[in-house]
Amino acid sequence: MRPADWASTAARPRRFDLTTERENFRKRYEGFGESKQLRNLLRDLTALEATHVLIEAPYVDWDYRAEYSQLYSREFNPPPDKAERLLFFSGERFLGFAVMRPTPKPIGRTALAPPPEILPAACCLAPHHVRPAGQRHSANAYPFISQDGQYGRCAHAAIWSIVRYHHLRQGTAKHSIAAVVEAAGTRETIDRTFASGGLHLHEVARAFRRLGLPAVMYDLKKLPTIEGRQESFEQIARRYLDSGFPIALNTDAHLTVLIGYGYDADDELIFLRSDDNRRPYEVVRKWTNSQDRLGAWQMLLVPLPGRIHVPCEHAEVAARLEARRAAGVNRKTLVFRQRLHDGKVRLRTYAIDSPEYKCALPNRMPPLPDVIVRHHQSLPLASWIWVTEFHDVDVPQTEPGRVLGEIVIDATSHYLNPRPLIANLPGFCYAWLPGERDPRRPTETGEPMHYGSALPARAVRPSREREEPESLVSVP
Repeated sequence: MRPADWASTAARPRRFDLTTERENFRKRYEGFGESKQLRNLLRDLTALEATHVLIEAPYVDWDYRAEYSQLYSREFNPPPDKAERLLFFSGERFLGFAVMRPTPKPIGRTALAPPPEILPAACCLAPHHVRPAGQRHSANAYPFISQDGQYGRCAHAAIWSIVRYHHLRQGTAKHSIAAVVEAAGTRETIDRTFASGGLHLHEVARAFRRLGLPAVMYDLKKLPTIEGRQESFEQIARRYLDSGFPIALNTDAHLTVLIGYGYDADDELIFLRSDDNRRPYEVVRKWTNSQDRLGAWQMLLVPLPGRIHVPCEHAEVAARLEARRAAGVNRKTLVFRQRLHDGKVRLRTYAIDSPEYKCALPNRMPPLPDVIVRHHQSLPLASWIWVTEFHDVDVPQTEPGRVLGEIVIDATSHYLNPRPLIANLPGFCYAWLPGERDPRRPTETGEPMHYGSALPARAVRPSREREEPESLVSVP
């Protein structure tokens, strides 16, 4: 049952104090039906210490209007065509927003900041800006939407969230749920509508390609072997997540999105997952041997922006080979070469657009030597690059000064022959210029030293609260 005053015109946003009116706020929206997403939203607001919520009404939401136009408007007794937008605050601090649809699954387009204990693990956050009543507010969040269970299913919601994230972060095209359904090839002809039964994996891949984000696919039972080295799921996932690229995860019964990773107090690897059936941020500790509640992890799809032609594993192998080759021709790198041979150097690889890479070089802590910063900033680079950092394993991952050197690979080159662009290893730096086969003469950088990583540490302390069991959808 919808509230009698749903989306009614108000002179100013309506306010609910979450310390005294929380129950009234909950009852306003629970009348649509059982909603795990709404229940979890209230839990996340508690973790964020939310104090009050403002309700904008009526609110015309672009995504809900697209759903309404394609399906709901053709019903005999359609729901209202307007929504309400909730704005969440902790005192004066803006926490995010959620659009409420007048449908059985009311949680629409949502952007909520992650709870503090898992913030270090959140790799894929994008800026969201709102301007209610002439005010400007911003929040960094992963875009979330609940499937409506009819027009959009879990796969549509997962695709939408990744596409919207890249729109906010990379400036790619903005698409609605209706555009996702169209791109997947599951929309019927004009004046013929039907409830969606979900998507097959090839339809998911087709949707990403048609929306301008072709996806690299990984079968977790047949991960690539390059130069005799077997890649692992954890290595592949960390590289893409460190790059800020969400990963669509296919399991037995569902399609969700991996948006981060970290290490808990026991130094165990955990992942952060966005699940449209539950919440935007879910900590996953056990995923091997079908221990995950969603079943065995089967396939990864990584939609890539820009012109990234080289997969992460090919870029890291190319950087490793170049480091071994270069380290053998300079006396200052003999110790580094031996450590690399003995497995005492940890590699961390990520993709980034080259202007952002150059701008961030002076901000490392501890800083890079000025000669390296000037050298790298002055050279032409491809639009997208892969960067492989070589970390000293004797320095804890939580310590800032753990990097011994790095090599930059052209992400737009051929994946079977990734081309190095610039490098700095202990004592020197050098570059491959366009049109030249061999690197330029090395530039001396002084005595070998440690400096800071471009990436943050991923140490997290997530809570271990028990969560209620739930039923799962039968198809992704």
